[in-house]
Amino acid sequence: MSFVFGCALSLLQVANPVHEIKNPRITIVELPELTIEGAKYPTIVQAGDVLYVNYFIEKNKITRLEQRRLINGAFTPPTLMSASENLMVNWADRPRFALGHDDSSLVTWLESNGHGYGIKYMFSRESGAAYTEAKWLHQDQEGAEHGFVSLVPLKLGGFFAVWLQGGAFGTDDAYQTSLMGLVINADGVLGDEFVLDDKVCDCCDTDAEIFDSGNVVVTFRDRSDDEERDIYYVRGNPLEPDSFGGAKPISLDEWKPNGCPVNGPAIASLGRHTAALTYCNKQWSTPRLQIAQSQGGGKKFGLVTILSAKDTIGRADIAYLPEGIPVAAWLHTIEDEVWWVARAVPRKGLAGPREKISKSSSARNSGFISLASTATGVIACYNDGDDIGFSSIEFEQAAADVVDTEVE
Repeated sequence: MSFVFGCALSLLQVANPVHEIKNPRITIVELPELTIEGAKYPTIVQAGDVLYVNYFIEKNKITRLEQRRLINGAFTPPTLMSASENLMVNWADRPRFALGHDDSSLVTWLESNGHGYGIKYMFSRESGAAYTEAKWLHQDQEGAEHGFVSLVPLKLGGFFAVWLQGGAFGTDDAYQTSLMGLVINADGVLGDEFVLDDKVCDCCDTDAEIFDSGNVVVTFRDRSDDEERDIYYVRGNPLEPDSFGGAKPISLDEWKPNGCPVNGPAIASLGRHTAALTYCNKQWSTPRLQIAQSQGGGKKFGLVTILSAKDTIGRADIAYLPEGIPVAAWLHTIEDEVWWVARAVPRKGLAGPREKISKSSSARNSGFISLASTATGVIACYNDGDDIGFSSIEFEQAAADVVDTEVE
C-alpha cells in the first residue's frame, strides 16, 4: 500500500527522473528498536510524519486488536481497538486501517457471527481520538464468509470499502463469492452496497488505490466458470457505482489451483503511476511473482514481467520510494532458508538486485509483509518469530547508474 506524495515530489520527479534508472539498488536496515514483542499479523499506514501499526496481541488469554503510532522515532502506548472472544485472527486476512482527508479514520477487522464470520468497523472523526461503536460493515448477516477488506479515503471526505462476500451455508451459492463495495460518508454512515464482480476467488486478498480524478482501481483474484483464478481489476468512481466497468485482467496465467491460492494481488500508486503484483504457481510450472505497471491512473496496465520465479513463496506487498521507484517485498527461499526480501523495479529496464530484509519461515504464522511509503523511503513491517519487526528501505544511487532523461 502506498502514501501519495504531494506536488513538490511530482516536480522533483520531472526534474530528476531517477525512476528511469536501470538496475536500481536499495539499502535495507533492520530497526530492532521498533520491535513489538508478542504481536502478530501487522498492517501499517503512513500519513505525514506518523506511522500507524495495527496488530493482534494476546493479553490475559484475551486476543486484542491494538494500534500504535510511531512519532519522532518512538511508539506511543498501544490503543485498544477491540478485545473479544469473537475476534477472528486470520494469518492471511488482516485488519485494515485508513486515514481520511478530513482527519477521520476507519478500522476494520473480522468477528464471528455465530454461523460464520463478518466484518466489523469503527469510524472516528478525530484521527482515532474517539471511535464510534463497532458495527457490521455489510448488510448480509447470513453469508458464511466476509473479509479481505480494502479501504481508500475519498477526496471530499469519507471512505470507499471493498470486500469479499460469500453465500450462506446450505444454499446453492454457498461457494460463490462476490466482490462488494460501498461508500462510508464523512459522518461514518454506510451507503448502499453494490457488486463489483459477482464471482471471485474465495480467500485471496484485495487491494485498491485512488487517484486525484476520484477514480479507484480495485485488484482481486477472479474466478472463471472453468476455475481459472487470475488477477483482474475494476476501475471507476465510488460516488458513481455505474462507472465501474467490467473486470479486466492484469495477468492471464490460466491458473487452476487445487485449493485456494491465498496469495492475492498488491497495488501501489504515485501520482498517475501504478504498479500491481500478481502471484501464480501452476502445477506444471514454477511459482512466480509478477509485476505490471500503468502510467495512466490505472486505465490500462502494461505487459506483465516476472519479478521473481524459482523458490518464490509470495505474500507480497508493494510501495513507492520517494524517487518514484516501486519496491516489491515478498517471502522467498534462499539456500534452504526462508527470508523476507525486496527488489526495486524501474518503469523501464531491468529490476535491481534482490536484497534480504529479515529471516523468516514458510509457516502460516509468518503471515504477510506490509509496506508503507515515507518521505525518505519505505518502511517494511512483518512477523519476526513471535514478534513484529521493522526495516527501512531506501534508494541507493551509484555513479555508474544510467539515467534515461526522457520526460514523460
